Amino acid sequence: MHLTQDATSGSTDRVAKYFNAQRRTINVEIQMPTAFVLINTEIGSEADVLKDLKKVEGVEEANAVYGVYDIIARVTADTMDRLKEIVTWKVRRLDKVRSTLTMIVVEEGAKQ
Repeated sequence: MHLTQDATSGSTDRVAKYFNAQRRTINVEIQMPTAFVLINTEIGSEADVLKDLKKVEGVEEANAVYGVYDIIARVTADTMDRLKEIVTWKVRRLDKVRSTLTMIVVEEGAKQ
């Protein structure tokens, strides 16, 4: 099939618009399953638990805090099942962790 110059330029415009729309769609950030885990430790062991926690795959951030809990950690994974596995089998099983409260993120807030 042979296309004239006019037909080609019209087709090119449609293709360019399609790919520009696709590029905008692709640039949308995909939310990974995320949880915030509040951790109670044995008295005096906060630093040890914090050090061990930061070595756990999926723990993006961990901080010592004042209040009812000793540490807060942000955990992410590629799937919800993997997130549950990390929290259940890695974080909760760390030596000197007494208890945890896990809050799974359902919707991320806007970045500023």
